[in-house]
Amino acid sequence: MLALREIPADPHSAHEADALARAIERRVATRFVDPDQARVQMAGALERLRPVSSWFDIVDDARDDARALGWTWLGAEAEELVVYDVVLDSPDLAVELLPLLVGQARAHGARMLGIGAGPGEQVRSALVSQPGFTVRATNMVLALDAVLTDPAPLALHTMTAAEFDVWVQGEVEAYAEELAATGMSAEAALERSRTQMAELIPSGLDSPGMEFFLARVGDDVVGDLWLNTDQTMAFVYNIEVDEGRRRRGHGAAIMNAAARHCRDAGHPYLGLNVFGHNPHARALYDKLGYRVTHDYYALDLPDAG
Repeated sequence: MLALREIPADPHSAHEADALARAIERRVATRFVDPDQARVQMAGALERLRPVSSWFDIVDDARDDARALGWTWLGAEAEELVVYDVVLDSPDLAVELLPLLVGQARAHGARMLGIGAGPGEQVRSALVSQPGFTVRATNMVLALDAVLTDPAPLALHTMTAAEFDVWVQGEVEAYAEELAATGMSAEAALERSRTQMAELIPSGLDSPGMEFFLARVGDDVVGDLWLNTDQTMAFVYNIEVDEGRRRRGHGAAIMNAAARHCRDAGHPYLGLNVFGHNPHARALYDKLGYRVTHDYYALDLPDAG
């Protein structure tokens, strides 16, 4: 029978070194950043998370020597316990490990257990393939050397300060609604939305690496677009088609305009995140040729707390 044996956080431990190496490899593969840059980014993330996360050896409790069969790194984030990393001798052991992770989530009063899984990650895939897990969000990427459809007559126009002020007022609430639709409470979703927006755009319209556009067809505004363009892979933070303009092809046109804009700026890839509760958007991105790099799954624990 498997058991979790907590071990002290140690910046010099083999577990942390392994987790850092795996995180760097994953970031290079999914974000296309330089390995040295990925190392700096992931080392910083590890340093921030160390005081608020826990490390466990996964042991065979039936053996006298309690031999370690793997390890896991867990962290509590608001109402969720996140599996930052996990290693097992065999993916088949995931069936026995999951109840232990659920037990840790309940001990933290978490309402959800979350874990990401990318193509080829066998242990993670074995965990999220068990009953109860649902896809909360998916990261996707488009290689910009593909044929990109001309979005005309739609065109992107950089937001003015006045246009940005109007746009940003509703963005925190809109993103909180998206998070709540994934299973978070309204209060936790609003808190996370406010925090993330403050981190992402600390200087508003002039925040480094951020670009904000209105999408126009002639003189009519049909939607908006928020891009991050300070990395090798540009990233769509948000795309919105005005409610009264939907189902007319504007979403595809905005995405094609975004892809052309990023390609012309020298980016080889454009990435995005799509929530699991938005199948229409996911169908659009599939149609446009985006491929999945990472899925984030959640297991609801409604009786926790």
